[in-house]
Amino acid sequence: MRTIAAVLLAAFAVSIPAACQEPSGAQLKALLERLEAKVEQLTSQVEAQRADIERLRAALNCGLSRHGGTDCGLQTTPTMNPQSVVQSAGNPKSEFRDPQSGNPQSEIRQTVAGIQFSGDFRLRLDAALRSSNQFAGPLQNVRGRYRLRLNADRSLDRRFDVHMQLSTGTLNNPITNDQDMAGMNAKHPFSVAEAWVDFHPHKNFSMRAGRMPEVFRRRTRFVWDDDIRFNGFQQIARLPLADGPLGLKSVEFRAGEYLLSNPNIAVLPASSPLVAAGFQPGKKVRDAALFHPGFFAEGSLGSRWKHEVISDVQLFRNPNQIQLASLPSGFPVLINPALGVSLSGPINEQGSATSTPDRARYYAPHYRIVHLGYRLQHDGWMLRGREMPAWLDVRLARNVGAGKLRDAVLIGANVGDIRRAGDVRFLYEYLIKDANSLVPQFTDDDVGTGSGTNIAVHGIRFDLGLARFLQWENLLFVQHQRRASNPAENLFVPLPRGANPTFRFLSQLNFSF
Repeated sequence: MRTIAAVLLAAFAVSIPAACQEPSGAQLKALLERLEAKVEQLTSQVEAQRADIERLRAALNCGLSRHGGTDCGLQTTPTMNPQSVVQSAGNPKSEFRDPQSGNPQSEIRQTVAGIQFSGDFRLRLDAALRSSNQFAGPLQNVRGRYRLRLNADRSLDRRFDVHMQLSTGTLNNPITNDQDMAGMNAKHPFSVAEAWVDFHPHKNFSMRAGRMPEVFRRRTRFVWDDDIRFNGFQQIARLPLADGPLGLKSVEFRAGEYLLSNPNIAVLPASSPLVAAGFQPGKKVRDAALFHPGFFAEGSLGSRWKHEVISDVQLFRNPNQIQLASLPSGFPVLINPALGVSLSGPINEQGSATSTPDRARYYAPHYRIVHLGYRLQHDGWMLRGREMPAWLDVRLARNVGAGKLRDAVLIGANVGDIRRAGDVRFLYEYLIKDANSLVPQFTDDDVGTGSGTNIAVHGIRFDLGLARFLQWENLLFVQHQRRASNPAENLFVPLPRGANPTFRFLSQLNFSF
């Protein structure tokens, strides 16, 4: 309406001289030039507004939550990070971007029949090194790897979104989408990594069902591996706050219910490998599951300072099934029937403490993990014409279902973010994950090479933007083991204290499209 009114006003201004007196040629030319300039200005404004609408629609169609979600939003704009879009349509949360994303972004999105396509391709040099001693053998694995992910998103109406992601990665390692450059010239698998429907009847409420990222995932390499996905359900209810305590602007109440197994065993035979995991012969074997309630709050501490708080509880049911699925004896019972194919080996085992040498049972009788996180963030300082956002992260976790070795800690600091060519990012993190603190099969396998828990790790990262769609990422982890096995108290760890430090170096080129 403003555009139409402005054009009519300009046309009326041209007609005034004609009604009053005969204008000269110079006057007509000047009026025509002013009119053309005004039309050009209005056209630019309309195009800019149309581009903003398309970018917002693309971000909302992804149906991503601010807490993590998928990378289907990589193709939004440099100022609209997928991490800053809540699951509910019509509720963009662009107060500040999450510098943890560390992914180049593009404005180009391809749409076919209302389906939006996006993806990324990553080339990685991966080196894991450790010298041998009397406590642990040598490790020398230098390899090339790649990852390809393709996202498809469709908004059915204002309430329903559907998302799918296909990805590379071996079927028996759920915490990575990387594919080794190996296997001679055999074709590599490309399978469903994510698939969900998102229902958001109100801008402050959403529900999701299918295969999805964890509802509290924050890409900190602390609790969850970045590539972990769960089957099940999750909900988010957002409560806006006009003037909350400590400058809080909103509180989100989140919950996830994830189904981890379906043994389908009404009467357990004595010969089943589940007996070694503590299940009683002659009884029904119930499924393993994760229930994850908690809240996320964010607010501002002035014009450029922001902060956020996360608090949640992870309640695992029958966690020994997770450990058993990591053993040669257990995966044919717990994994193969669900996939409909026979894997060549178990899912990855990332070394928690167990109570038996055969590693069929966790040492911790329960996994009931209480997690608290706090981030303080500054929007950024200008350095040679470039904005350098910064944040400080502190996270604590305790498995109250274990009596010892049950704590985990992360302290991290970040400066910079990759938004365009020439941008840089620096990150340092220090992590401690005791042997019974977290579920090792679900936590990060780069931080914990060969042992997802029972570790203390220094992590250093440097990223450089090479183009709008490309960045160069470099990560170094120096890992030390925390505890040794103690057979006298039935405590066994796969990689004990006294082993030489493990070095993990990742250098990768990340393309987005």
